[in-house]
Amino acid sequence: MERLLVLALLAAIFACDNSEDSVLPGHDGAALRITNNSDFVIAALEVTPGGGGTQIYEDIAPGATTAYLPFDFIYSYAYLEAIVEGDTLVLQPFDYVGATAYDSGAYTYLVQISGDTAPESLSIEFQED
Repeated sequence: MERLLVLALLAAIFACDNSEDSVLPGHDGAALRITNNSDFVIAALEVTPGGGGTQIYEDIAPGATTAYLPFDFIYSYAYLEAIVEGDTLVLQPFDYVGATAYDSGAYTYLVQISGDTAPESLSIEFQED
C-alpha cells in the first residue's frame, strides 16, 4: 500500500510541467509578451525580435500586459513599430552580433513610449519571466 502511495505521488510530481509549455502548450520556442509601461495606448505594436518571425500585438492600454505569443527565438532587443495616437514610432536595432538568442522560456518586453503630450520615442527593457 505504501509503495502504491509513493508511486502515485511520484506520478503526480512528474505530471506537473513547469516549463515554457505551460505558457504556450505545444510550442517549443520562446514565448513573448508586452507590458505597456507608458501613459499612451498602443493601438498596434509590430515586434520582430531578430529571428523567428514577426507578431503584432494590438490595443495595449497603459499599464496592461498582453498574452504571450510564440517565436522560434528572440533577442533581448528587437525591431518595434508602434502606432500610438495615429503616429508611427520605430525602434530599429543596428544588428544582433554577439547577442544571445533565447529559444525557449517566457519573456516580457517592457515598452516605454516617451513624450509629454504626444508620443515622441519608443524604448524597451527585456525581462526574463
